[in-house]
Amino acid sequence: MPHPLPNLLTSLALIATMPMAACHAGENDMQARTDPVTRYLHIPYRVPADAPEEVRVRCSWSPSGREDWTPARVTPRVSETALRLAPRAEWERWLQGTLTERRAAGLTRAVVFNPYPEAQIEGKVNIAFRIEILRADGTPIHTQIVPVQADNSDVLYIEDWTKVVQPGAVARGSEAPASGWTWRTGLTDRKEGTFGNALFGSPHDRPLPKLTYPLDLRGVYAVFVLGDSIHMRLSGDERTDSLGMRRPYEEVFWRWKRMDRQHLILKQPHYYTGYTAAHLDYVRLVPLSEKTFRQLEGQYEGKKDKFVAGYFEPYSWAFYADFQESYQHRDPLAAFAETNLSLIDIQVGRMGMKMVYETRRADQLLHNTHGDPIGDDPSPETYNVGRMQQYSNTLETELRYAREMGMTAHANFGATACYVGTPLQGDITQKHPDWRTGDSLRYGLPEVREFILGLYREALEIGAPGISIDFCRYPDGADSADSVNIFLRQLRRLADEFAAERGERVPILIRFPARGVRLWRNFDYSTWAKEGLVDYLCPGNIQGRHHHFDIEPYRKAVRGTKVKLLPVVDGLEWGPEMPGLYLWRVEQLYRAGVPGIYIYQADGRILSWPPDRRTVRLLNSRAAVRRWWAEDARLRPQRSKGIYLTPSSYPDGYNVWERLRVWLEGVPMGEVEMYLDGKLVSHYQGPPYVLGSEENESDEIIPPGEHALRIRARDGGGWLEQTFSIRGSRS
Repeated sequence: MPHPLPNLLTSLALIATMPMAACHAGENDMQARTDPVTRYLHIPYRVPADAPEEVRVRCSWSPSGREDWTPARVTPRVSETALRLAPRAEWERWLQGTLTERRAAGLTRAVVFNPYPEAQIEGKVNIAFRIEILRADGTPIHTQIVPVQADNSDVLYIEDWTKVVQPGAVARGSEAPASGWTWRTGLTDRKEGTFGNALFGSPHDRPLPKLTYPLDLRGVYAVFVLGDSIHMRLSGDERTDSLGMRRPYEEVFWRWKRMDRQHLILKQPHYYTGYTAAHLDYVRLVPLSEKTFRQLEGQYEGKKDKFVAGYFEPYSWAFYADFQESYQHRDPLAAFAETNLSLIDIQVGRMGMKMVYETRRADQLLHNTHGDPIGDDPSPETYNVGRMQQYSNTLETELRYAREMGMTAHANFGATACYVGTPLQGDITQKHPDWRTGDSLRYGLPEVREFILGLYREALEIGAPGISIDFCRYPDGADSADSVNIFLRQLRRLADEFAAERGERVPILIRFPARGVRLWRNFDYSTWAKEGLVDYLCPGNIQGRHHHFDIEPYRKAVRGTKVKLLPVVDGLEWGPEMPGLYLWRVEQLYRAGVPGIYIYQADGRILSWPPDRRTVRLLNSRAAVRRWWAEDARLRPQRSKGIYLTPSSYPDGYNVWERLRVWLEGVPMGEVEMYLDGKLVSHYQGPPYVLGSEENESDEIIPPGEHALRIRARDGGGWLEQTFSIRGSRS
């Protein structure tokens, strides 16, 4: 019977459970230890001093006193970043109890094993755990058997979903009905249910009723979820999280929470085309001591001395929402509030498109729209966003809720994107085709600037305390630096007009292409800072390029001014992976002395994945980020050595605008060499590690088709080496 693998191994939770030394451990260190948050078992073993550079490790377990060995589904002891980047093939090997140790001779390593459910009877674990170290050809080198006992009888496992409060809401049987909730039993595919049972919600044209699982708990619990797709909240929550495993048997560490007088609420997922199938195997609630709770919360201690702005696009959020009522706007804003961002930048449209707020100066998006590719659908269509405009005042409502939650919000407009020939195209560009070139409005035309300023005036009239313009995603409207400067001077005068009425400054934020990014020379940021045209200067990248641009020119531009420099650290899928690669860039910027960062798109991290939301919560404290890296440095020597690659966004390989990035595990972040098809293409003395470069000339670094990528990372007096098969996209 299968059991889940860990998703988030919270570093502070592991402090009390990991050996303090990575090598030369004594016999007392060779005992299994239980993590107090996950209740996963960390089982150490010693790699013989004469072991070769690479060995296989085969893990199995047996009930104590018997010789009934079963492959143990494990992970090596690695960071959360490595777990996220582990390729599917490697994950499948871990599921079979097999992993690889590299350059580990004479070191003590460990595997991580979740005993639930197969190795745990009535909450008790009493097993023998066998670790076999083998050469690459399967020849045995060393075998170690560790006795393992653990008591998890205080952990609550919710498996039987017929016990919900709503009588008759969940049918019970071996097959799912055409519609409704079913607790299916007798499942033969253990991937669907650990004990042969799981909760299923069948899709149909109306939402299924929400389910309440009654709880009567006291104190703080860590909550873990295993299932393919479910929406979940606690009865005291304002918002619902979308949860689902990304790989087989992968638990999601949802949250830790004081559970007094809470019930568990389940809701059917909703997609851009309507309600979809739900699947939930089980929920696991682990009681935490007050000490452990303080350790978890201690990750976020420290002076909140960094200004973090986060982009929120209601359009993208509503793509997946069954929007019917204004109060639903509280849902995403509550998630932003959890992260303690300094500024939430709410985009309500791009100039030239139908607007996604209650405008009367342009036309609203009231009906259907097509979005970016989702899965196999290259042009998904939805009416969800249109309903948001039919049933609510998006900007006014979100500004009000943001104030109530103690957040500062700006009204953000994308500089231009007319979406010509789609349902998103605005009436203005159809009436005045001469106002645009291609898909972009022409900022050099006075009529265009007057139209745009009218929309900003409207946003200020609605009550926006600040305004933002995003030239970065679609910079083509900036036909020259002069036209942008003229526009910003006009925008500053408009903001000052409202400032005079309000008695306080109306700040302006601008996101624009950083040096090297397409059309970057059309953005005269030094003049903006010198003349005080903007308050927040946010240079940024576009797609996978230029994530680590040089910050010094922008620091020089704002020196001696009141302008706050907030360089962009991209939060989309082509941005640095969280937590490690993302926090490396943040640490680099904080060491350079920047006062904060801007996250584009923050909603892609904050609304989509609870572990990412926890990472974002770190960013407003220099001490918290520094502490994360100090903990990584402490634990790095104890982790299994490996090299991990960021995956391509598309199944046919890396696109030209993507960059393959590298994360090192278990070795220092030092010298790295990259060989593509036997040729040295990159050599670094330290991170960031990128195949080729982040400049445009590396767009063709991975030609179409299959290629061999060999990476070497300095490890003491030798090299850690791995070879990967990668593919370049033909698109």
